[in-house]
Amino acid sequence: MTDQPKTVRKEDEQATVEGTRMSIFDHLAELSNRVKKSLYAFMIAFAVVSSLPDPLHPFGGPNSLFGYNFLLITLLKYAEDKTANGFQFISMNLTTPISVFINLSLALAIVITLPIIFGQIYGFVAPGLYLREKNAVRKYILPFALLFSGGAVFGLLVVFPTVMRILLIFYKSFGVVSLVSLSDFVNLLILVPVMTGLGFTFPVFILPLVELKVISAKQLSSVRKWVYILVALAVGLANPDPTFISSIPIIIPVYVLYEMTVFIAKRIEKKKLKAAAMQVIPK
Repeated sequence: MTDQPKTVRKEDEQATVEGTRMSIFDHLAELSNRVKKSLYAFMIAFAVVSSLPDPLHPFGGPNSLFGYNFLLITLLKYAEDKTANGFQFISMNLTTPISVFINLSLALAIVITLPIIFGQIYGFVAPGLYLREKNAVRKYILPFALLFSGGAVFGLLVVFPTVMRILLIFYKSFGVVSLVSLSDFVNLLILVPVMTGLGFTFPVFILPLVELKVISAKQLSSVRKWVYILVALAVGLANPDPTFISSIPIIIPVYVLYEMTVFIAKRIEKKKLKAAAMQVIPK
């Protein structure tokens, strides 16, 4: 009985022709061009975000600056009223208000520019990928964006108000004057959505490894308890709230996402086994 010749998929045997034909200087020129495109997109997003007016009251009012109401300032005032009602905000330095405004604009501009940045990164590395690797990357771009956006919204609407509520409770217990640092408030407002957004994206990094057979669903299931412990520790350390209560709303969705990841990983493996069985040619 002779062994059947091993079938090699066409896309796997095709080398990265575009990548091999480019010299190091061509790569550097392309990298420079893509970095410039990302920077231009970021600068445009920053200019737009920092100059948008309040659509309901664009001019006049107590919070206007030179008679102009910035949307960012209106949204910040809304967040202050919703999460720290009854507290007064103070600025420890003369430059704090403008620094807060710039930091908020930078954070929003980065979020808006992320799709373009990822597109430029993919465009740069794509010539060095096989077709199946390109398909795997493309397949997870949209889920990454959706998971990050969902996590950021969850952090902004659920986690951040919870953290603020717990932190401000201690003001009354210690008889502290109801004053809150504006810079601390904004830093927390930026940190929490980013942390929860990134935390929600871990399935996008695990499932491609399952498809490439680097890890298996069985391995994911076997380390479940250690993952739960490490997630709880990581969230507890990263959370600015010293109590563990505000970490619970973050941990539970991450656990749910992990279980969904294990379930999807099992389906991926079953699908691959079925496809492999259908490709077997009877002798």
